[in-house]
Amino acid sequence: MIAAKLHVTQVRHLRRALSTMTAAVSTTTTPSIPNHPEFEKRNLPVKLAPEFYVFKADRAKMSQFNVVFKFGEERLSRSERSDPTRELNMTPKHWKAHKSPYRKWRHLLNTFRSSPVQRLAFPDLFVPVAVGVALTFYNEIILGGVSNVAIGLSMEGFAGATTAVGLLAGFRLKESYGRYDEARKFWGETINTTRDLARNTCMWMKDKVQQDRMLKLIRAFPVAYNFHVNRKGGHHNLHESDKNKPKFADRIQAEFQAEMLDIYMDGKHDDDLRRISEAKYKGENGGLEVLNLMGETIAASMGTVDPIYVREMDEQLQRLCGVFGASERILRTPIPTSFTRHTSRVMAVWVLALPLGMYPLMGPYFTIPVCLLTSFAVLGIEDIGVQLEEPFDVLPLRQYSDGIFDSINQIERNYRPYKLHDSV
Repeated sequence: MIAAKLHVTQVRHLRRALSTMTAAVSTTTTPSIPNHPEFEKRNLPVKLAPEFYVFKADRAKMSQFNVVFKFGEERLSRSERSDPTRELNMTPKHWKAHKSPYRKWRHLLNTFRSSPVQRLAFPDLFVPVAVGVALTFYNEIILGGVSNVAIGLSMEGFAGATTAVGLLAGFRLKESYGRYDEARKFWGETINTTRDLARNTCMWMKDKVQQDRMLKLIRAFPVAYNFHVNRKGGHHNLHESDKNKPKFADRIQAEFQAEMLDIYMDGKHDDDLRRISEAKYKGENGGLEVLNLMGETIAASMGTVDPIYVREMDEQLQRLCGVFGASERILRTPIPTSFTRHTSRVMAVWVLALPLGMYPLMGPYFTIPVCLLTSFAVLGIEDIGVQLEEPFDVLPLRQYSDGIFDSINQIERNYRPYKLHDSV
């Protein structure tokens, strides 16, 4: 009997020890993401293979974007409720659907899939519904529906507050859209300047090694620019909450290196690839490093390129530096936070008071649905403004980078120097 008790006790101790060891192992080890052989071969800072980036050579077999299609609408999938709506570049097919006479009913069918509804569901829309339910219960059940003692507010006075809240939301959206529009123009200027610079490189850089290096750096700039203004570089399915995976910064670095490797796949100018990757890994400004390398290449071309054309290429470099710095202004300077906080407070008070203003007019049956719809209309405008305030999290930056890559390829592939023929 005693032996049996001792045996049971020993088994319990052994199980406890094993569970402790298992927990320790689970917290100290991370599931392996396989290394990328090219990262190891080229001695890049992070050896992890990318989780989401699809190399250009593989895009015929798989899509690089996770697109969902429902009720006639196509959009990027959202992996979290708090994610904003992210669109891809518009095509003629998209424009046709966008202007369709059936768009209102299609949008209505997609209401519960829309990002504002999912983000506002809790707590923003839950609060007025809960207050409305409590108010209706108190007035109708506890007070017995006696109208002269029911709790409520004057609708005339509340209408003025609603107008003020609507103006605040509209102003917020207007200012945020201005930032969105400005950010898109910066990327448009980047697209135009990189095309000009690539064309001038093909025209004036006769040294093929210098020309190849410069064209690769022009392709690399939008990638570095993208990862500078958007932490994940547009790979929105990367989540920091995945605690069982390697360090989040290393996973982002792996995506960055994969995009750069697509540019340097031929094995030439690996020193530039390493310098750009190491600058990003150290937390330095990757876009500025690419601009430095471009400057070095242009300076090295003195003697083989006419100084007039060297100056012109340097001016185009300055244009890139200008839009890069202007984008940093948008990235680091939000709409004054005091205005954002004030708007949030006013709207929170308005939402809490909305059922009190609606009850005397709508009664017990319509107060809750009217509060819900009114809150959604006003808070939805403010929420869209908040999402547009950070435009680099909404714009399709990876598509812009790919477009620049394809443009440079076309310029390099199709450029033919014009030769004058001797007159007969």
